[in-house]
Amino acid sequence: MWIDKQHPEVFRALNGVAVAVRAAVAAAGLDRKLIELVNVRVSQIDGCATCLDVHHRAAVAAGASEQELAVLPAWRRTSLFTAGERAALALAEVTAALPDEATMAREYAFARRSLTDAQLSAVIWVATTIAAFNRVSILSAHPVRVQKEQNMTESTPETTVVRNDEKNRYEVSYEGKLAGFAEYEQRGDETVFTHTEIDDAFSGKGLGKVLAKAAIEDTIALDRVIRPVCPFIKAYLDKHPEYDAKVVGKGVTR
Repeated sequence: MWIDKQHPEVFRALNGVAVAVRAAVAAAGLDRKLIELVNVRVSQIDGCATCLDVHHRAAVAAGASEQELAVLPAWRRTSLFTAGERAALALAEVTAALPDEATMAREYAFARRSLTDAQLSAVIWVATTIAAFNRVSILSAHPVRVQKEQNMTESTPETTVVRNDEKNRYEVSYEGKLAGFAEYEQRGDETVFTHTEIDDAFSGKGLGKVLAKAAIEDTIALDRVIRPVCPFIKAYLDKHPEYDAKVVGKGVTR
């Protein structure tokens, strides 16, 4: 049973927690690469294939190297990671494993050498939230689908779009930084685009169009029907009739 589909209102609330955590991360001044390393490390410990699939790609988009991701389980035995990243990874492992008090005290002390209290708290919230998503995916037996990279991503030297199945959205990154997203819901054979957002810091770069094109073409490649509730996606589709055959209200009548 997919528990996220059985109780969608609860899953939406969990996504709301993730949004609040992202705001806390930004306020604490933590970069996206560090956060994605935490997401990957906790998912490794929990053994969540779905979240590893999503966050490995997100980590690469945020600037993590394949070498760093390859050695992540042995991060203590390398010099590849910054002091802040090492502190965050220590907290990630404590949050995932919940060891004895002496171990937790030692790791807290280690983390405080490099992180403020606000940063320390934000990292623990990140690790707690991804652990929750791990459990939803594992207990729902969410599949890891073979990705058609040419359809799943839209890339330039500066821009990448990836599908984040865990968060039900397409994400556009610019120079390794998350710049915006297009949220969707799956209803039967329909992908319902509900909201699109580009961070003001990345305005004027045409990222909305890049995001919309990649999201629409990937949805069509998955043989799904598009229902554009989001005004931005609807406006983009109105200007591109070549997609009409897969759009509700145009080539699809329901």
